[in-house]
Amino acid sequence: MRKNKSFNMYISMLCVLFIVGTLLAGCTKSTDSSTASTAPTETAKATAQAATDAPPAADAPSVMGVKLNDLNGGGTLKGQFKGTTIVIGTHDGDFADTLKDQAVYFEKVTGAKVEVQGFPEETFKEKVQLDLSTGHHFDGVVMPVAFLHGYAEGGLIQDLSPIISKIASPNLDLNDFIPSLLDIYGKYKGKLIALPYKPDAQMFMYRKDLFEDPKIMASFKQKTGSDLKVPTTPEDFAKTAAFFTKSLNPDSPVKYGYSTMASKGNSRFIWDNRLAAYGGKDVDANFKPAFNNDAGLKALKFTIELQKYAPKELLQMDWDTANNFFAAGDVAMMEQWPGGYTTSQGDNSKIKGKVGVAVTPGGAPTLGGWAASVTSTTKNADATYKFLEFVTSKDGELLKLLNKAKLEPTRTSNYNRPEIAASNPLYPNFLASLSVAKVLADPDVPYISSKLNDIEEYGVQAAMRGELTPEQALKYMDDNFVKEIKDAGLSK
Repeated sequence: MRKNKSFNMYISMLCVLFIVGTLLAGCTKSTDSSTASTAPTETAKATAQAATDAPPAADAPSVMGVKLNDLNGGGTLKGQFKGTTIVIGTHDGDFADTLKDQAVYFEKVTGAKVEVQGFPEETFKEKVQLDLSTGHHFDGVVMPVAFLHGYAEGGLIQDLSPIISKIASPNLDLNDFIPSLLDIYGKYKGKLIALPYKPDAQMFMYRKDLFEDPKIMASFKQKTGSDLKVPTTPEDFAKTAAFFTKSLNPDSPVKYGYSTMASKGNSRFIWDNRLAAYGGKDVDANFKPAFNNDAGLKALKFTIELQKYAPKELLQMDWDTANNFFAAGDVAMMEQWPGGYTTSQGDNSKIKGKVGVAVTPGGAPTLGGWAASVTSTTKNADATYKFLEFVTSKDGELLKLLNKAKLEPTRTSNYNRPEIAASNPLYPNFLASLSVAKVLADPDVPYISSKLNDIEEYGVQAAMRGELTPEQALKYMDDNFVKEIKDAGLSK
């Protein structure tokens, strides 16, 4: 893998930080069959002995009424990793907790020990980067997609195809992953470097009770000359948001037509939700900015227009503030990640049972998501791959729904299971959103996604505050994208 001067300097800096105080806890690891140097006859004996020593098959639970019948990797998990410890690095909270829950079942059928190390938001990216570069404790990582692509560029995670060709479950079925997830999450420069773990896409949420109220429908028809329906285009979105904004329509049953989270770190998603809809991208395949054009300008002007229909505090609204504001019942429509729907259905929500979901107007929502990779320095490649295959398998990924976080599935077949589809009204439209999402929440540029995020945030927020014109904001973002990408040695 190519490594450039900027990347080496970056790693050197991280190494210093690592030495002065951020050293990760060490872990004792065993060597699995991927690195064993035994002769074929000895390997066969060892495998036979592992099968003899294998623990009983995992108790197969039911999830939403679905009995899980394939928690042994299509018969490939037979206790062969007894005595092996693998270490997975990820974010603490929902991700670490869910992986730990899934690991219980994996450990029962393999004999392996899975140690999940989760780190808080403010440090976990640096911790993982440092370990992959210098510590080499992690056998696998579960991370945001753009960061995994950076690791792949730096040679820090490995191509899964050779491992898959040797030991994959007969039920792996890569084509069952939602196509956009496998293509965008899993593949980088022609190699399969990850398996999709947790999908994410911005969703459109609306007050179903308002949209289905005959009196409101009649009022909308009278005032606009159109039928009230869930908007699918930016133009319909703006018209509907104006109708539901009391300052513009005193007859509106709510104060605001639109809201979302737009605090620093989040405002770019409003722009991203329309950027691809108008035919733009953040960067092209050669890492050149692809937004300082008509598509980017239309998207940014629309972002500014949406403020007319939102509360004045919009730019201060973070995740919790925005979700709770919507749940309080004074907003007709919100764009948000799927977790916002969960808040709207909480016991304290005034709109519980009254929220519908759809694809964001324009039909090209922002795509987030996390995936799972095997590190390049692991001595336990086989065991690590089998764990990642297990937690992303058709039955294995449904174990995520037993955790209170209920991280969503990544496989088409699971959304098509009647029991799963019926368990959450979000799922059918979530699948539709994932299938058409195009622009990643983090620009897909190795090493510098975080820097580019900051540039986008400054530009979008400056335009929304009126500190820069939309044209000036786009030029600022374009100039700084070009500079950072050049400094990273990625310009072509």
